[in-house]
Amino acid sequence: MSPQTAEAVRRFLTPANQIDFPQDPTLQKQLNEAWTFNLTGFTQQGITGNPWNSMNAADNTWYFNPVTTDPAEVVYQPIQWNAFPGRLEYYYGGGGGTNSTGLVLPTNDLQALADTGKTAGGKPFSDLPQITNPCSAVVSNYGPFGPRGWQDEYCEWSVERDANGNIVRIDFTCENPEYWNSLWAVSPDKVLELYRSTLGKPQIQLADLQLVDPVRKTPIVDPSTGKPAYNPLNKWNSGPVSTASQGGAMHLTSTPNTLQTEIGLASAATVPRPGGNGNAQALICCAQYGQPARNSDPHIGQSVNQLVAPPNPASASMKATLANPPGLYIQTPDFASYNYQSPDGTDVSTFWTIVRGKEELHDELGRKLPGNYILHATFQVPASKPYTVSDLTINGQKIQWASQVAQTFFMQITGAGLKQSGKAPEQSCVATPPTLLAQPLQIFHSSVFFALVQTNVPNVMGVPMNLASNSTLIAPQVKAGQSNVSLVITADTLSGGGFPQVSFGDGVTVNVQSLAKVTYAVPGNTYPGEVSAILLTVTVSASAAPGPRSLWITNQGQAQSVGFPAALHVVSA
Repeated sequence: MSPQTAEAVRRFLTPANQIDFPQDPTLQKQLNEAWTFNLTGFTQQGITGNPWNSMNAADNTWYFNPVTTDPAEVVYQPIQWNAFPGRLEYYYGGGGGTNSTGLVLPTNDLQALADTGKTAGGKPFSDLPQITNPCSAVVSNYGPFGPRGWQDEYCEWSVERDANGNIVRIDFTCENPEYWNSLWAVSPDKVLELYRSTLGKPQIQLADLQLVDPVRKTPIVDPSTGKPAYNPLNKWNSGPVSTASQGGAMHLTSTPNTLQTEIGLASAATVPRPGGNGNAQALICCAQYGQPARNSDPHIGQSVNQLVAPPNPASASMKATLANPPGLYIQTPDFASYNYQSPDGTDVSTFWTIVRGKEELHDELGRKLPGNYILHATFQVPASKPYTVSDLTINGQKIQWASQVAQTFFMQITGAGLKQSGKAPEQSCVATPPTLLAQPLQIFHSSVFFALVQTNVPNVMGVPMNLASNSTLIAPQVKAGQSNVSLVITADTLSGGGFPQVSFGDGVTVNVQSLAKVTYAVPGNTYPGEVSAILLTVTVSASAAPGPRSLWITNQGQAQSVGFPAALHVVSA
């Protein structure tokens, strides 16, 4: 990006400052505005934290909004971790974690699991011994679930093989699902175009990408846009295998792999804790953000916490955030571990192609940001050559699995710090309060919600799962003057009997109709859980102010608590 004054860029830039409507400034402007609205909401949600059913987990005011801060005062900190799923090594590779039988798998099996969800001998996760969470001591099956849920380091991939089983192409992606939902809301045709060009599959059809009523087999219209809704786990973005008829990796699908979650993690990590920040695992157990034993979450939390509370007392304390543009980014592989030359002498680094994103990026003031800003890359030997990826070697071993390539590169978020004269107040470890308040989780147009929860998602874990786990926390839209708009809110820790009180503030009238239980992984969570689903209708006053609306849910007999920010988006009629 060319240097600009800070005043010229008062919005959240799209990931890697990707411009997906280069020939249509009107649509690009719509996307930019939607993205800024969504990211502003996610930032407010991260700062709010969880004041409902956790102690010492709210009001994260040492996290700041980069768009409302002078970029000249910001310093950057790259935060990197390996793309290979760290929990595989931790639980099944002798990396310090425990499983119920003490099983230790060889490297080849771990690499196969990372690619396929099965060992090299074909044993799926469902047949592996259970694992124990080091923070909670909870015993469970290995998760996250989903068609490639185990790829939980904010990097996922799909593999294309030839008739002989040789790898001919690997697609790596770290694109967040919120961006693709935002892009779809502006132009489904652009999403189709990008699917075709990015995956190299002109056979993809628009109907393939639409959310379909699982009973009627017809597209679900999203009331927010008046257009068919997007299916984020469509057949071209599902699973680790890519063929001519299905599969591919366009954006992240593992339930913890969302940008809203990443912002929430970074926000929670700005709170200093009693044990300090010298031990990443101890810190994540105390602060309860993310999942322990990943390469990503403990390291990200520790790195952000060390910006706020530096281990060196002489260093300045900082408020922290994700640098603009917030995103998750692939780094260039370390090709030193490869045989530099292929069978015909070609430099193997030329087989790595950046499909989306950029090798380098500059901020609003023209300063080079640290690291690479790659969103989607392929590793592929040209079809004209008489060999494949499987004929190449890493550390002397032929490439049998894409995860071997993943082990040679890092992922990155770019942290940003803002120097402070004082210090952030320390808080005790997160705990359960004596009184639980109703916690808002997510909100949907009801037609979309029912299609999501009624759509089964097959997975190698063999665990019942539905498509709601692949939704996002983007606020649904309602128009001023609309009446009887049907919505569903999911919530936790409801109590008191009867219906809770629900409010979106002035100008929005709420009528709660029913209450039920559903099971899904609220985006950002590793495991599905049972939550309450509140079916309601809202009527929006013609004079209701447009913009984001907070959501309040109040149990009977309790006082109203803090609102969940940017839950609903009121737009002009």
